[in-house]
Amino acid sequence: MYIVAKKTENDVELNKFMIFLLSGEDSFSIEMKTGEIISAFMDNDLKDFNYSHFNAENMSAELIGSALYSLPVMSVKRIVLISDIDTVNIDIYDMLSRFLKKKIDTTVLVLTGTKPDKRKTFFKEITSDKRALCLEFKEKNEREIMHWVKNYISSKGCSISMEGLQMLSLTLSSNLSQVASEADKLIEYSKGKTITDDIVEKVLGISKEYNIFRLQNCVAEKDLKRSLVICDNIMKNKNNKTDPIAINLFLSRVFTSAFEVGYQAVTGKVPVDKAAYEAGYNNAWKDADIITCAKKYKVTELIRCQRYFLECDIKLKSGYQDPRTAIITLLEKLILHSDNRECGYLTFFNEIRK
Repeated sequence: MYIVAKKTENDVELNKFMIFLLSGEDSFSIEMKTGEIISAFMDNDLKDFNYSHFNAENMSAELIGSALYSLPVMSVKRIVLISDIDTVNIDIYDMLSRFLKKKIDTTVLVLTGTKPDKRKTFFKEITSDKRALCLEFKEKNEREIMHWVKNYISSKGCSISMEGLQMLSLTLSSNLSQVASEADKLIEYSKGKTITDDIVEKVLGISKEYNIFRLQNCVAEKDLKRSLVICDNIMKNKNNKTDPIAINLFLSRVFTSAFEVGYQAVTGKVPVDKAAYEAGYNNAWKDADIITCAKKYKVTELIRCQRYFLECDIKLKSGYQDPRTAIITLLEKLILHSDNRECGYLTFFNEIRK
């Protein structure tokens, strides 16, 4: 049974299986699922007698074989966990293959790895074995991570406000272990109360005034002075994970959505608010800056701004210009020169500040 890990994975009855293959880039979720499997088959008090863990430092065919064929002590099952299964040698694969064929019902085998080669005979044997459950934990995208951390906080008997979650997202990486660590700090500090943006600011050092959401609001409003102040503070704040490349990407998404709304408003000859609603941008809290941007910038300006985002991306990734200058120049071009057809593209920028 092979499953790409989603919400439904929690509905699987683990004790119906004897072999588990957990793979993927999301090591934290693999670790959590491994803990669930262990808890499903044995009491923690008996773990010292009935649990063996092998990794790159201590694995050998002889040691693993001894653990696999040992009988459980004062328990129905024992568990053998082998980490980094995608890096073991042929002797271990052969030994495990022989073990699978014996169909021993007293040992639960758990295998974890980042990217096991499913083309190998051994993994084909596992995926075709009815006693086996294979779960793949893919790395989560930004939206999935926010959803995950919200559920994680809820599972700890706590809650987080929308504003708090928005600010927390500025610190999040794709490493769920680090995400959980940040969430645990907030949970500990809040002591059962709702985690607000004030708490996120105090605990994690993310400013309510100087963050990417404030920046997008000022850029949408064409407020250059305030945009520059906020941008400067963002880049100085070491607790903020929003680097120059992320700033460029974040703002470009707002302008892309604003173009969709603005184009629909012009071609449909309807107000921007109506066009936004028809295009699915109907969340007053989430989509406010997109709608503002569509009102403040003409469609032709929004098209030209996309060239500025591309230009900035090239400069940031190629080293054409230092990151701080590239972002400041981007903001000036977006706000001051979005309607200037003579504004240079991938040229030196001395002229635009005259």
